[in-house]
Amino acid sequence: MTKETNFPTLCVKGTSIPSAFYRAMEEVWNKGLSVRTEYDRRDANGEYIDPAGKDARVLIEVTNPFAEPRFPAISFCEIGPYIAEIMGVKDHLVVPMEDLKEAIGGELSATQWPYTYHQRLFAHPDLNGDVINQVELALDRVARTPYTRRAVMDTAVPNLDPYLKEDVPCLRELQLRALEGEDGELHLNMNAMWRSRDLYKAWADNVVAITFLQREFARRLEEKTGRKINVGSYAEFSGSLHIYGQDFSTVGGDSERGLKSFFDNFRTEEEFLARCMTSEDARDLLIIPQLRGLLSEEGRRQWRFPQSSVDLLENLVMDFEEGKYTP
Repeated sequence: MTKETNFPTLCVKGTSIPSAFYRAMEEVWNKGLSVRTEYDRRDANGEYIDPAGKDARVLIEVTNPFAEPRFPAISFCEIGPYIAEIMGVKDHLVVPMEDLKEAIGGELSATQWPYTYHQRLFAHPDLNGDVINQVELALDRVARTPYTRRAVMDTAVPNLDPYLKEDVPCLRELQLRALEGEDGELHLNMNAMWRSRDLYKAWADNVVAITFLQREFARRLEEKTGRKINVGSYAEFSGSLHIYGQDFSTVGGDSERGLKSFFDNFRTEEEFLARCMTSEDARDLLIIPQLRGLLSEEGRRQWRFPQSSVDLLENLVMDFEEGKYTP
């Protein structure tokens, strides 16, 4: 048998984030190629402990990223703090460029961050110390010319990232594209290019958070144009959308050990959607309590929040309480 040397290219479309997630899990699990990763574990003799993962190039469209239920039934992070991070609350943790230059080729500690997505979008750095607010420039383009194809934001720093041993940004590019509806209102679509994604443990949380940013872009565009701006579709391409081999027992099950897996718990998309959370429930049960936890004395001490981050957190709590992020 000839060994496959072409990665499969898969297409997935869902009306909501949970729908797209479940369909992507089915596609990659059933059609992904077996490929080793740099995270596969080995024993003392250097033999692999984990099976090779499933990997594919995947295009995913979520036609309405705020359709309900919006929050998938499984999550591997505290979604409130992750949304806050995407909104810029932890940008102060990014290592200054001078220190990053010294760390090139070495390893950063767990408390040293080479970037956040928000920092790379709103204050894109260069080795010479300059920063560029790509978001404002992109929104200005859309405000002037709604049909532009040039409203693009890039997270890469080519004279830095290739030299980092790890922590190379997974999100590479965002593109904003607006279409005018029959009522004259603009619908802000967002495209994303991702280098690599852990489908099972990261994709859903990534997309929930990044589409909060999409809604924030729509709000800012309303301020710039004075027009009604609706959140349109979200679409992305991942050069590698994968399921790690070490997660196979919790995804596909392990009959020998009787482990109950993702596809055992959710035999159909309908079963999965029935256990997902609405925006209102996630707001009240998860997001607001978690954001208040960050604002607690312990949270402020742990993350060393400057006053600007505290202000941003307080505004986020207020926005969620007032329903600005729920349909």
